[in-house]
Amino acid sequence: MSVLTRLEKRLRDKAKPRLEERLTLRLDPATYSALEALAREHGMTLSELAREALTMLAEEYRAKTAKERTQELPNEQPQGPSEEPSDTPPLFSGAAQE
Repeated sequence: MSVLTRLEKRLRDKAKPRLEERLTLRLDPATYSALEALAREHGMTLSELAREALTMLAEEYRAKTAKERTQELPNEQPQGPSEEPSDTPPLFSGAAQE
């Protein structure tokens, strides 16, 4: 299933939670127009669409890192403090926030 198909299915099924933090990013006009049209098609704002897409990416990243951790050798002992990612990895730590 393509990413777009999965995103569209998720947008239809998902509730619209309100968040407390803001993320600001710049898009080229063609990308902005395409995303705005997709959001409109699903009766949502561009911000809601972007939030869903970024949430999906973060979930896939967390699942991938969890899978990689379970594939480590069972006899392997950590050296020093754990470097496991938190529940919310800093995927966009360099992004401008308001």
